[in-house]
Amino acid sequence: QRFYLLKLPIARAAMAVGGGLLAFSCIRIVVGVLRLPWHFPAWLLLECILDVVIAVGIVPALYYFFHFLLGVYNSSVCKERVQLYQSKGYPGFGCSPHGAEIAVGLSGCIAVLAYLLSAGLAVRGYRTVHKLKQKPVQHCER
Repeated sequence: QRFYLLKLPIARAAMAVGGGLLAFSCIRIVVGVLRLPWHFPAWLLLECILDVVIAVGIVPALYYFFHFLLGVYNSSVCKERVQLYQSKGYPGFGCSPHGAEIAVGLSGCIAVLAYLLSAGLAVRGYRTVHKLKQKPVQHCER
């Protein structure tokens, strides 16, 4: 239980950040469906800035996540836990990051790339919308 309590703060922080990014992505989908960028092209520039800030912010967040986890795994509590499980005949418990935590790191790296790509697409969308709004409206005659 002490080992669980050591890992609890970083797990809660990771869930909160993940939930916030999920909400942000859902808002962006709703905004796109409502065609807000067409009416307010500046929204795309704001979206670009937010995407870049999020992408840059994920990098230190990943560092802190793994730094905190390695501190937990290097603690005496973890070493006691390993000895306890080995004495009971369970050899699978070690003091190193497991697959799910490594997957979090890989997902974070992919998220950085996705947000940077989204920022580029937002700039491209802004240019397209701005160019289309500059063209005169052509009416079809019957």
